[in-house]
Amino acid sequence: MELSASFTRALLSGFDRAYADLLRVATRSTGSREEAGDLVHDTWLRLAEHARGLPAERHGEAPQAPRDAAAYLAVMAQHMALDAQRRRQRHGRYLDAAVLHEQLAPSHAPDAADSVMYRQALAALEAALAGLPARGRAAFVAHRVHGERQPEIAARLGVSLNTVERDLIQAQACIEDALHRWRGTRPGSADTRRAGRRRSLGALLGLAGMGVGGSVGWRQWQLYRDTHVQWQAHWSSTRGQLARHGLPDGSSVLLDAQSSAEVRYFAVRRAVTLARGAAFFDVARDPGRPFTVQARGVRVTVLGTRFGVEVAAGADGRERVTVQVESGRVRVEPGAGGQACELGAGQGLQVEGATVTQTQAPPGDAALWRHGELAFAGSTLGEALQRLSRYAPFTLAATPEAARLPLSGRVRIAQARAWVRALPRALPVQVRQQADGGLLVAMAR
Repeated sequence: MELSASFTRALLSGFDRAYADLLRVATRSTGSREEAGDLVHDTWLRLAEHARGLPAERHGEAPQAPRDAAAYLAVMAQHMALDAQRRRQRHGRYLDAAVLHEQLAPSHAPDAADSVMYRQALAALEAALAGLPARGRAAFVAHRVHGERQPEIAARLGVSLNTVERDLIQAQACIEDALHRWRGTRPGSADTRRAGRRRSLGALLGLAGMGVGGSVGWRQWQLYRDTHVQWQAHWSSTRGQLARHGLPDGSSVLLDAQSSAEVRYFAVRRAVTLARGAAFFDVARDPGRPFTVQARGVRVTVLGTRFGVEVAAGADGRERVTVQVESGRVRVEPGAGGQACELGAGQGLQVEGATVTQTQAPPGDAALWRHGELAFAGSTLGEALQRLSRYAPFTLAATPEAARLPLSGRVRIAQARAWVRALPRALPVQVRQQADGGLLVAMAR
C-alpha cells in the first residue's frame, strides 16, 4: 500500500511513544534485543526516507492519520524481521557452500612431508631457473607471485608485450620440464596423471614462482601465504542505512550509515580497512589468524572481542578515529609515533592528529548508534550536526560561528528534527527552515 505524506508523518510523530512496544515485538520476533533495536531503527529510517520523497499535502486536503499508529508500526517491524530472517537464511546457505568448497579443495598449507618435498623440488629447479635470462626470471616472479599484469611488466622492463609473453612461456616450460625430471615422468603420460600429491606440489611451485636458490624459493612461498587473499569483500552503506554482514569464520561486521569497509582474509591474518564512517565488529577468536582493523593511521589488533571503530571529522578539519571496546581486549597502535596500548571492556581511545585521549564509558555505550542513539562529549555543534546528517532525510547545516559552539549530551537518532529545533533552549542559536526542507542553525541575533 502506498502511504500518503500525512499518514507517514503521523506515523513518525507517534514513533517515539510506540518505541518501547516496538522493541518488545521485534525482540520476540528475532530473539535478540540488539537485532531488535536495529530493526526498529531501520523502521524509522524507512518511514523518514519515504516521507522525504513525498510531496507536501495539497491545500485543503484532510490529513490522513492512522487509528492505531503503534499497531501499524508493529506490523511493519514484524515484516522487516521476517525479511531479515530470510536474508540470514540465504547468507547461511551461501556460507555453508563456501565452507564445503574450502573443505573439498586441496589445502595450500604444506605439512612436514610436503615441506621436505618442496625443498627437494627447489633444488631440482635451481639449475633450470639459473639458465634463464635475468629479464625472464624478473617477469616470471612479477607475474606469478606479485600478480602484475603483462602490460605493466612490459612497461616497467621497457620491452614489448610479445617479449614478456615469450619470456613467461619459456620460464613456464623450464619449470614443467624440471618438475617432470624430478618426478621421473614424461609429459602427458599415465605416471603424470597418477602423480597425485607431487602433481599438486608442482602446481604450488608454479604459483609460488620460484627464484634461484632453495632459500629464496622458500621465502617466496612464505610471501605467497602472507599476501594471497583467500576471501575478500567490499561493503558500503548509504544515508540512513545500517548493514550487518557475516564473515566466513563466524565473525560479523555492522556498518553504520554512510560507511565503507574492505575485508580480506589471508592464511595467517584477517584484515579490515575502514575507509569512512563507523563499524562494530563481533570477532570470532582464532589465535592463528589475528583480526586487524586499519582506520587511517590507527591499527587495532584482536583475537576475539566486540568493539567499535569510527572515522569522523574532528576540529580544524582533521579526522578523528575513535575505538570503543564492549568486551574482550584490543591492542591499539595510534601511528605517527604514538604509544601502543591495550584496551578492555568499557575503555576507549580517540586519536586526532598527534593527540591521543583515553576514554571510559559503560561497555554498552560502545557504538551507541547501534541502539539508535548518539553521544557527544566535548564536541562542537558542527560535529554533532555532521554526525546526525548520516541518518536525517533532510539537510543539516550550521553557520561557521554556530558550528564552533561546544556541545555535550545524547540524542535519539529518530528524534533528530525535534532535537535540532530544541537547540535554542540550550544554546544561543536560532533554527531556520530551508526551502528544501533542511534546517540551518545560526547564531541568535
